Amino acid sequence: MATSLDDADRRGEAPPSASPTAAFELCELAASLDFADLASVISALELAAQTGGASAALFVWAISDGEHGWYRSVAALDPDWTASALRQLHSGPHNWLAHAARTSEPLLVQQSLDEREADDQDADHSTLARAVWLIPAPLPQDSDALGLLMLAGEDAHCLDAISRLMPIYRALALGLTDWFQRRGRDELIQRAHLTDRDLELLRRESLGQGSKQIASALNTEPKTIDCRFHRLNVRLGVASRRDAVWLCRRYGLL
Repeated sequence: MATSLDDADRRGEAPPSASPTAAFELCELAASLDFADLASVISALELAAQTGGASAALFVWAISDGEHGWYRSVAALDPDWTASALRQLHSGPHNWLAHAARTSEPLLVQQSLDEREADDQDADHSTLARAVWLIPAPLPQDSDALGLLMLAGEDAHCLDAISRLMPIYRALALGLTDWFQRRGRDELIQRAHLTDRDLELLRRESLGQGSKQIASALNTEPKTIDCRFHRLNVRLGVASRRDAVWLCRRYGLL
């Protein structure tokens, strides 16, 4: 699985308890992610952790790709815990991504020492979290992408504020999922130089139209449509029209 991790490389101090002002600021941040840059997203995660009494925060945007998949992530406050959490996404008694794929309901996970880093003799176990809130983002219809916000602390008690502010955290998880999807969509458009004419081809392909039907609708020849699809597939880095449709639909372009 290929990964891309944008991480705040610093460990946070002991998080303060939640306050009405901090909760209001977090709510504003959750609503302002439409135009946020990466630094603002990391700031949102830091505030989310501090407001909820957590010592670390991690958000993962994942896509299933057959038997495999890939994800992007952004983290704040504790890089050691982040590295540990990323290794546990698909393994252990608590398959965190599988939970996010099954339901949008938040889940508090209690981690034992063995579950945390039993296979890593060099880990500083005293610094690793023992309790983690998993807060999935609701999946868009017909989407294979999912979002998962993770907020970690030394024990469940120090994360009590997250339970009280759960609607805000769920809104933040959804906002981060949308942010990653928009970012990926913009990167795809720029990398593949996608145009409205390209998307029109893909929309017709998604409706089951073949080259002859598309050519008739666009007043051109079927071989011209085939050539356009071939060039489009090369730009998108896919092997077929079907894969091109799937890729663009993944990012909400169709």
